[in-house]
Amino acid sequence: MFFFNKIPLFRLALPFTTGIIVGIYVGDYVINSSALLTVLITVLIVSFCLLPFLKKTSYRKRWLFGIPLHLFLLSAGIITAIVNTERFYPNHISQLDEKQHQFVVKATRNVVEKAKSFKLEADVLNLFENGKERNVNGKVILYLKKDSISSTIKYGDVLIVNTALQSLRETQNPAQFNYKQFLLFHQITRQAYIPSEAFAVTGINKGNAALKWIYNLRDYLLSILQEHGLEGREFAVGAALILGYTDELDPEIMRAYAGSGALHVLSVSGLHVGIMYVVVAWFLSFLDKIKRGNIIKAFLLITFLAFYAMITGLSPSVLRASVMFGFIVIAKSFNYHTNIYNTLAVSAISLLIYDPYLVMQVGFQLSYLAVIGIVAFQPLLVDLWEPKAKLMKWVWEITCVSLAAQIATAPLGFLYFHQFPVYFMISNLIVIPVSTGILYVGLATLLSAFIPELCNYLTFLLKWMILVLNKSVELTEALPYSILGGIDISIIETWMLYFIVVALFIFFTQRNMAGLYVSFFALLIVSATQFIETVEQNSQQRFVVYNVAGTSVYDVIQGTQNSFYAPSTLINDKDKMLFNVEHNWWKNGLEKEKFIQLDSIYPSNGILQFIAGNKKVLAINKQFNSEINYTKKVKIDFVILRDNTEIEIQQVMEYFNPNLIIFDSSNSTKMCRKWETVCKKSGVNYHDVAKMGAFTVEL
Repeated sequence: MFFFNKIPLFRLALPFTTGIIVGIYVGDYVINSSALLTVLITVLIVSFCLLPFLKKTSYRKRWLFGIPLHLFLLSAGIITAIVNTERFYPNHISQLDEKQHQFVVKATRNVVEKAKSFKLEADVLNLFENGKERNVNGKVILYLKKDSISSTIKYGDVLIVNTALQSLRETQNPAQFNYKQFLLFHQITRQAYIPSEAFAVTGINKGNAALKWIYNLRDYLLSILQEHGLEGREFAVGAALILGYTDELDPEIMRAYAGSGALHVLSVSGLHVGIMYVVVAWFLSFLDKIKRGNIIKAFLLITFLAFYAMITGLSPSVLRASVMFGFIVIAKSFNYHTNIYNTLAVSAISLLIYDPYLVMQVGFQLSYLAVIGIVAFQPLLVDLWEPKAKLMKWVWEITCVSLAAQIATAPLGFLYFHQFPVYFMISNLIVIPVSTGILYVGLATLLSAFIPELCNYLTFLLKWMILVLNKSVELTEALPYSILGGIDISIIETWMLYFIVVALFIFFTQRNMAGLYVSFFALLIVSATQFIETVEQNSQQRFVVYNVAGTSVYDVIQGTQNSFYAPSTLINDKDKMLFNVEHNWWKNGLEKEKFIQLDSIYPSNGILQFIAGNKKVLAINKQFNSEINYTKKVKIDFVILRDNTEIEIQQVMEYFNPNLIIFDSSNSTKMCRKWETVCKKSGVNYHDVAKMGAFTVEL
């Protein structure tokens, strides 16, 4: 345990961070309960007041000081999260109804082009109600109809929009990515689609002058790359790698980088910030020779790091790296010897005080875990082998860095992404040096913009380096068994995996047998939960009607196999399948999917009949002939109405007498409202998938 005594700031960051996480999840209960709020504030004040009196306790009784200290940090973290939760503020938009109002909003970034609209993140400034201005606040996402005006909206532009801001929808399909929670962790609580006639740009810009200049500069730098011949995927990857601009990346190239274990290079992170830090520090090395030059150098380095963080979009990984290098710069300028764990802790605490919700963002979590993993495990791995050849030594060191980062981030990768890139070490042997070269050449290209011939040459070189990078990633991703996919673990199992990693680290570094015992116990818990889950999956019987806009999608799950009914357009759409369906397959441990293309089936009179376990199911489409009179009554468990079929609810009940009528998501809203009205009047059980989410029943 002697190791932990050397990292006091790291140890103190743990209860504070835990408090923030608790505050994010229980903040609603605390803010709505005067008793809980009183208890929390009392614990904060009492624990703080006890600290001076217990500070000088003996070493054996140090726990007397540790308990109030941890209680203070825990309660301080909870209060920090609550104070920074915008929906608890007076006049927040989450307290509004969903009626149409005239809102004044300010763009918080440039619009992002989507398939059918322009996505705009904005702050609500106020609204007009009955001719009077009313102050409101909150973050929203607006989807503006594509036109010549919406495409030009920039950061800081003020708009007037006439709309009903809609609450975020709950998850629509089982095990689906929780987009509502994702937005709430970014403090976004409402969204709306805005047609062209419902918004107007005022011509006023209320953006921060420094940020406007930064965004304009980034647009100018991007234009340099484009004007000198960088285009297509090469431009998308180059812009992401050099300037953190990811809007041009297409899903296919993202999948290739993710599958090869090289996705980290597409988001500006510690690697990029470190390279920039080394370059600028080298340029400023002459200041080391003059009086007070170390102070000037530190100021210029910190200024540059802040500038680079802003120009690359202020992502969590860049913020983390910039703040961490900032503390390193300060320590070096005053000749302080710092422990990297303490530096990481200080940077994390600083960022979480600024924005506690960063702790819930995947990029923030992976970024810190990767650095901790490299610092902790890379030296241990390097010591396992000492090659004599310089080239082999360099290869071994890169391999150890990649392996150390993967050890630290793999459990979180299993939880969030459900996959593991098998050839990550091979890809990183190419990706790390090539991406480093691209960053250097890219920086030189931008700096040579005023020398066209040199800039053209460097852009040509940059293009070929990016082509090599993309090709190496695609080839790696195309190798057999490049991805172990479909991995599904719970949050508890994720924690157990981290207990195993930490416990084994303590065992190997401290020779403490307790670490080995803890790792075996955690492994036993993971094995037991996986065994129970496997038993449940082998005996499962389930029928699902998914909610996929404009599409009929049915799933009959039996054990670890299923029959999946869907149009070929959906089956071949990897992104839609991943977002709406595949997470549920992974959760249920499906090993063999049988695809049945609905558009290749021509059912009799528009009626498709199939068996789901012990249930009979009919799906009736628009080809149904309502003039046919069924004289033989058939008892059906579920009837699905699809494709705006013209059959009447009364006919469904008369012909089939189902236990439940299901409106799948291929129907129009107007038709579903019509059926809903009839069902309510007639007392018929129904389930509207588009309105109520996916229908799931155990068979």
